[in-house]
Amino acid sequence: MEKPLDCESMSHPIVRTRLVGRNLPFNQSKNVIQVIHNYGMKIIRLTIHDSFHVLLRLSALQTILLMVTLLTMNVLFFASLYLAVDRNYDPKGVCNLGVSGKPLEFHTAFAISVQTSVSGGYCFPIGSNALFEDCPALQSVFYFQIGFSLLTNAVWIALMIAALGDNSQRAVQVLFSEKAIVSVHGSQTRFQVRIFDVNAKHPVVNAHVRLYAMMKDKPGPRSLRLVQPDDELGGGMFLSLPQVISHHIDLYSILHPPKADNPLLENKNGLDMREADSSIGKRGEVSCPVCSENFGTHNQWVRHVKYMQIAESVGKTPRPGAHGKIRELELDLDRYKPTSNLEVLHSHFDQEISEVVCVVEGTDPLTSGAFCAMQSYQSSDIVWDHGSAFHPCISVDSDIYRVDIDRFHDITKKTSGGRQHQVSTRVHDSFFAVGGTF
Repeated sequence: MEKPLDCESMSHPIVRTRLVGRNLPFNQSKNVIQVIHNYGMKIIRLTIHDSFHVLLRLSALQTILLMVTLLTMNVLFFASLYLAVDRNYDPKGVCNLGVSGKPLEFHTAFAISVQTSVSGGYCFPIGSNALFEDCPALQSVFYFQIGFSLLTNAVWIALMIAALGDNSQRAVQVLFSEKAIVSVHGSQTRFQVRIFDVNAKHPVVNAHVRLYAMMKDKPGPRSLRLVQPDDELGGGMFLSLPQVISHHIDLYSILHPPKADNPLLENKNGLDMREADSSIGKRGEVSCPVCSENFGTHNQWVRHVKYMQIAESVGKTPRPGAHGKIRELELDLDRYKPTSNLEVLHSHFDQEISEVVCVVEGTDPLTSGAFCAMQSYQSSDIVWDHGSAFHPCISVDSDIYRVDIDRFHDITKKTSGGRQHQVSTRVHDSFFAVGGTF
C-alpha cells in the first residue's frame, strides 16, 4: 500500500524564485503570491462551496465574457421551450404564438425570450393574448424565465458592486524601497526597509507591517521580529510619511548564523523571540548555571558571577559547583554577542535564505476595505554596509510637507569624512517622472 506523502519530511528543492514577484513599474509588486497546488481542477469540489468569492477573483474581461455567455445560454434555452410549447398544437389557436396560425419560428421565439428576460411587460406577435388564457405550459415557462432572470441579475449586480469595491488594487499605491539595508546601529545590526503610501492625504487606517524570511532548504515563512515599529504593539505605522521598519539581527534571528550551543540561553520552546525584550528587563535571557537566577543580559550575569566569586572566597574555600568554579573563558562576553560582521551575515543569507517578504496590511478610509501590499528582497536587493542609511526624502515648507519620490530609493553610505550621498542602482527615470499614473 502506497504511503501518503508527509510535507514536512519531504526533501525540498533549493528555492531560488521569488515568492512575491517585482512585476510593476517602480520595482513594485502586483501582490500576487507565486504559489500553485497539484490538485488542479479537482479542487473545484472544495471551491464550489465558495463560488461567489471565486467569481470575484475573475478579471473584468472574464466577468463580462462569463455574463454574456450565461445570458445567451439563458435566452437560447427558454427560446427552445417557447418553440416546444407552440409545437403543442392548440385546436382553438388560443395558445399559439406564431403569425397567422403558422408554427412559431426560431427568430421570433428568440425575440420573445430576450423580451421576457429583461422585462415582464410586452406583447406577443400579432397581439396574441396567450399569456392570459388557459395556457399553463406557456405560463410556466414565462414564470421560470422571469424568476431565473431576476436571480441572475441580482448575482451580476452583486458581483459588479463587489468588483468595483475591490481594494486589492489599492495596495499598488504603497511604495517599498527598491533596496533593503543591513547596517550597524550602535550595538545592533539591523535589516531595514522604507515604506510610503503615495495616497498620503487619506491616511491608511490601522496600517501594520510584518516581515518573513523564506528558507531555501525548507520553503515556508519564518517570522522576523520588529523593533521599529514595535511588533508587540501591533507593528502599527503612519504611512502618510516615509517610514523605516527595522529588524534586529540578534542571536534569535533566522538571519543570524547559528552559534555553538549557549547553555545559558533559555529554551525558546518554538517561540520567535528577540534580544531587545530581555535587554530592557521584559524577560530573563540568561540563567546562572549555579544558582539558577535569571538575568536580562549576559553582562548582568557576568557581574553577578564576579560578585559571587568575591563573596564566596572571603574566609572560606569555594564549594564544589559554586560560582568560583566558573572558568574565565565562560565569562567572555564576546562568545555571547551576535556577530556584526556583514560578510558573515551576507554569506549566511546567500546559503540559507531565499528572500525576505515584507507585508503591509491596512484599511482604505474611503471604502472601508482591507488590502495587503507586499514586497520581496533577495540577496541582490540588499545593501550590506556598516554605515548605510536611507537618504532623507522629506522637506518641510511653511505650510506643507513634501516627499521627494525620486529620492525615496536613495541610500547614503558613511565615509571617513562623514556621510556621502550615493544614488541607488536605479537611474532617475522614475515611474512618476515619465508621466505614469497608478
